[in-house]
Amino acid sequence: MGMVKSEYIDHMIKIEKFEAGLEWMTKYGVKTFKDHTGEWVEVRCSKEYDFFSPDPVPIPHPVFEYDRLSTMEAV
Repeated sequence: MGMVKSEYIDHMIKIEKFEAGLEWMTKYGVKTFKDHTGEWVEVRCSKEYDFFSPDPVPIPHPVFEYDRLSTMEAV
């Protein structure tokens, strides 16, 4: 019984890491979709420049979750 429980815990840890990776890709990754003309469009994360730092800071994409009642809630 202990081996099954340890495998289940390992599986749940892998799922949590996978979900965290998906959330990061949704916020900061490249989004591709078809526009109204049917062409594929890429949208990259916007960057904001700071006067005190030479490196730009990424501005995350808004992420929305849909619940059972089809209302949007920002995360």
